[in-house]
Amino acid sequence: MTSFLQAIGWLALLVFMLPVLGYTLVLLVSRPRPPMRFALGYVPFVVAWFLAAFLIVALLWVIPPLPRAAVAATVVYLGLLVTPLASGMARYPLHIIRCGHLPVVATTFAAGMTYTTPDSPDYRVTPFDDRFFCSREEASAAGFHESSD
Repeated sequence: MTSFLQAIGWLALLVFMLPVLGYTLVLLVSRPRPPMRFALGYVPFVVAWFLAAFLIVALLWVIPPLPRAAVAATVVYLGLLVTPLASGMARYPLHIIRCGHLPVVATTFAAGMTYTTPDSPDYRVTPFDDRFFCSREEASAAGFHESSD
């Protein structure tokens, strides 16, 4: 039982604290800064990630706590990268790294083909955002137009 609790503790650290540290880093280095409500969209995503990984931790009882938590968090995250309505939220941090700054967030939902830039007060990632670009020009070249909301 102690091993299981240790694994859950490590899992909580990996799934909750790493995104918080990453978001804090984004707030410190990005100009303009995303609005605080931007982070609120990630709360249900991270909770779902934790709950799914919790089940895997329970199944991997023969592995020591830290590797068990790391395997569970990684397996679920890789699954989220290809899961509809979750993949955009899972891929967003990867695009921050790819672009070197906050990316332009775009959606094809309802054939809208719109994008929002980091300097917009409406900038956020939702389950319906499925494309990311490093610049307005890149988004426009792909056939997207700036959101008027």
